[in-house]
Amino acid sequence: MAKRIILASSSPRRQELLRDCGLEFEVHVSGAVEERLPGESPQQMAERLAVLKASGIAARFPDAWVIGADTDVCVDGVILGKPSDAADAFVMLKRIQGRQHS
Repeated sequence: MAKRIILASSSPRRQELLRDCGLEFEVHVSGAVEERLPGESPQQMAERLAVLKASGIAARFPDAWVIGADTDVCVDGVILGKPSDAADAFVMLKRIQGRQHS
């Protein structure tokens, strides 16, 4: 019997990527608090949150493959975070449009 695959994220884009790969998977959202720790770089934060999300779900499903991921957009050294609504998303997109960001 094949192992279950669980995506520890509600991200529609991540779900689309897994479906495009032909994978059957379940979605279980971890509920991890996504805050930057003092002195933590954006890369460190993304890596820590991905592990935190995956490990929380893996503890509940020890026999499954669990995928955890995190994406952060940074511009001018500032992590933009998740937009609060469509208007906030528009402001963020305008801020990074045509500019170097990571």
